[in-house]
Amino acid sequence: MRHSSYLEVNLDLLTQNFQKIQGMAPKAKILPMVKAEAYGHGLVPVSRFLSEECEVKKLGCARLSEAVRVFNECPDLDSEFLIFSDTELNNEETRRAYLNLRVTPVLHKRSDLEIVLSHPDLKKIPIVLKINTGMNRLGLSLEELAEYAPKLRSRGVQHLISHFACSNYPLKPGDKTHRQTDEFLKAKKILGDANVEVCETSVSNSGAIEQSFGVDESYVRPGILLYGVPSTTTTPWGGQQVSRLLTKVLKTFTVKKGTPVGYGIYVTGEDVFMVIIPIGYGDGLSTFTSGVELSINGHKGKVFGRVNMDMIYLAFDPSVEGKIKEGDELEIWGHDYRKILDISAQMKTIPYQLMCGISARIPRIYKVK
Repeated sequence: MRHSSYLEVNLDLLTQNFQKIQGMAPKAKILPMVKAEAYGHGLVPVSRFLSEECEVKKLGCARLSEAVRVFNECPDLDSEFLIFSDTELNNEETRRAYLNLRVTPVLHKRSDLEIVLSHPDLKKIPIVLKINTGMNRLGLSLEELAEYAPKLRSRGVQHLISHFACSNYPLKPGDKTHRQTDEFLKAKKILGDANVEVCETSVSNSGAIEQSFGVDESYVRPGILLYGVPSTTTTPWGGQQVSRLLTKVLKTFTVKKGTPVGYGIYVTGEDVFMVIIPIGYGDGLSTFTSGVELSINGHKGKVFGRVNMDMIYLAFDPSVEGKIKEGDELEIWGHDYRKILDISAQMKTIPYQLMCGISARIPRIYKVK
């Protein structure tokens, strides 16, 4: 059911973006990231669509609970999930999922690797290793990898992974991304010298894909790029944002200069035509939305005063009166990704936060053709 405020998700655009990424990395398979509700677009519907319509065989999420939820709702899903951070391997009850579902932990710390190598029930789990090449967040160090390499010889490494910290910046020889690549090559050599077979590799996230860096590994791992928003502004991107965030005009009224409006002591500095829209921080538009410019019917207004839990004020020039009326639609962002980039810049944040922040109160409406 379509409500007055909703996120429209165009799955055809998701397919088009997927195909564009494949064209940018023709030698690699695509491992889409669907963590954080598929970047706000809906974990289960997007995972199902990527598996069934795009024939994706591996999907990436952050938490074991995300993958379990998908398989609970889609038990016949023909894809595997890699769990990149909160594997819950130390929890005896939850780790049973690795035995019963098509779920594989990304081993990024010594304790998890020890569990998988020593526990007899986990001996058939593929070894997927994450290496810390300089981001210094998750991953085994090269020293730890060298220590464990002899123990990995009998099982091999199914997938060797690292993650770039600065690939959203223009790449230059000798920069951090190149240095991380050098460290990844050292990791490969450590395993090769120890006669450990490595079947698959991946390093390239959205920014690296955009710059054709690291795309010759077995897989690339697009996140925000898959949903249509580039993480760099230095390379052309022909894709479109998959989602549109829409709401409506709830009420309009004129306000004289010096009139207080809303919570606090926000007073208009001039006569304005005020518009209220039924969306607020309870829906994911944080208080930092104050001051952001938005347009209705081609007329620009500015978010005024304090963002409420359920409502936002937009102040327009008085000349707009009669040109905006109750029930008119407002597209907060649309398929042109430049719009969400502009809004996030005004808010001094990143589009990831805007997309992932849209709450469950906002219905997701899925559109195909």
